[in-house]
Order: sequence, then C-alpha cells, then structure tokens
Amino acid sequence: MIVSCPACATRFSLDAALLGDAGRNVRCAKCAHKWKQLPPKLESPDGAASDPLTEAAGPAPASPPASPPAAAAIQPETSGTAALAGDAGAEPPAEIPPAPPRPRTPQRPTGPITVPPKLRPVMPRRRGIMWPAYLLVAGILIGLAGAMFYFRAEIARAVPAFDVVYSLMGISTSNPAKDLDIGNLVFDRRNADGKTVIAIQGDVFNKSSFPVHVPDMVVIPSTRDEAGERVVLEPWHPFRLEIDVIEPGETVTFRTFFENPPKGMKSLTVTFLE
Repeated sequence: MIVSCPACATRFSLDAALLGDAGRNVRCAKCAHKWKQLPPKLESPDGAASDPLTEAAGPAPASPPASPPAAAAIQPETSGTAALAGDAGAEPPAEIPPAPPRPRTPQRPTGPITVPPKLRPVMPRRRGIMWPAYLLVAGILIGLAGAMFYFRAEIARAVPAFDVVYSLMGISTSNPAKDLDIGNLVFDRRNADGKTVIAIQGDVFNKSSFPVHVPDMVVIPSTRDEAGERVVLEPWHPFRLEIDVIEPGETVTFRTFFENPPKGMKSLTVTFLE
C-alpha cells in the first residue's frame, strides 16, 4: 500500500500486513513526523470504511489509547517493499526512504506543426560520365606519339637533342628512301673459279640539307612469272658502304660483288634495309 506523510506529503510504499488489525505508529524518514497508520480495511467509528490516505492526512486523534504501541519505523527490504520494525526499544527504528520522484511527462508543443516539404531523391552520379574526357586525352596522346614517330627526322633536325632520345629508344631519325638517291647502277656478270659473280657499281647521293646516316644496303634478285608479275628470289646480297654519314649534296660511289645468284634471275634491285 502507499502511505503519505501528513506533514510533508511524502509518499512511501508499505506492506499492509505489517500494520495488524489496529494499526501501528510510523515515522516519516524525511521530516521525522510521527502518526498512527491504520490498515486499509479498518472501519471508522461512525461505521464507514476508512481510507488510509485520508486517515494519514487528517489530524491526529485527541486522546490516544491508554497503552499506545511504540512508534515503528518502516525499513526497506531487498525486494523493494517495506516492513515495520518491532516494538522493542532495544533497536532504534529505521527511517522510511523517500519514494523516487515520478518521471515528468514531456510537454508537447501546442503551436502549429510545420511539415517540411518532401525532397526529391538525388540521382546517383554516373561513374561513366568522364569516359569521353579520358578518350579525348588518350586520343591526343596517341596522336602526339604517332606524329613524333612519323616526323622523327624533321624533329631531330630541328631539335638535335631529340636525336639522342630517339637513339636511346632504338628508333632511327633518318629516312634514307626520302633523303638519299641510288643511281648510275652498272651490273657486270662474270665467272671466276667456276662460280657466277655479278659486280654491282653505283652512286648514293644525299639530296637533303642535313647529314644523313647511311643504313645497310641490299641487292634483291627477282624474276617474272607467266603473268608478268615480279617474283622476289632468294638469297639476297646485303652490303654496307665504307662511310657512315653522307653530307648534304655529297655523292658516294660503291662497288660490291654478288656471288652465286639464284637461277632464273632476270633483274636486280639495290635498296636500303629498313
């Protein structure tokens, strides 16, 4: 049962079975006020059922009983309920601990409630939106690399430092077919020690305005088929000039010997090895 102190209105939890049939004297642990607490079903002198809270809140009786029982204190137990101490005076009565305060209910706002507008869902960013830019950059880089390769001779002549870079990459910066001309070819077939030998003589002319490194040269034999198409034969005859660089406007004469040409050979072609 719940009892309330008549003096300070502090509420306590008390086991009604400990009050007995006639009630017990109790003491408030907060303000030390003493009063007699009646059981909940004890009837009042006028015959009506008495309310324990009303009896506790009302004034104390004018004339207490002849032998009032000693004031008992309410002691808390481990289970959360309280029990009355004995009437013996050997042990002092324990005080009633105050009940914990009730949690306050948060007050709701009484003003008008504003509902925020519904936001549109944000579309996820597409990851492939930058692909055109990447393709454009890749195309530009590939175009620059191709231009630097196909125009390597002009670049190396304009900037001599690039000639070293191309050399480290193993790329030749000269184009012999464009800068050098082969002319004045003379072929002389002869037999020596039972072998067929063709003596080849010609000139190499540098028609450009820059020095040109002369690559290896080769003599390619060929013939004609029934349809008149050129057919390349083997073996070929590679050779090299005695000089490596031909200055602008310079002409170099070469002479080489092609031993044991293939059978059926009809013509010879002298060119540069790539």
